[in-house]
Amino acid sequence: MFTEDLTAFFDTVGGFALTATVGASSFPVIFDKAYVSALGGMVESTGPACMAKSADVASVVQGSTITIAAVAYTVTGVEPDGTGTTVLHLRG
Repeated sequence: MFTEDLTAFFDTVGGFALTATVGASSFPVIFDKAYVSALGGMVESTGPACMAKSADVASVVQGSTITIAAVAYTVTGVEPDGTGTTVLHLRG
């Protein structure tokens, strides 16, 4: 794992990060409602996801509720990338 300070990437004041809440914990995330195509383009949808510092989401598991920008999502997948960040796949 990298030992770099990731704080600049998760800046909620001057950067692109938003504040997310799981239970009583709040932390910055990079939120994305990415386009998703399945079955050779026959099905199109959005697949919301967010990226956070792994240390901030260590207790988040599949089925957890996360609130971002006043919208509640269910975590459908937790994908640490080995660099200190984790992608949380979400369902609205």
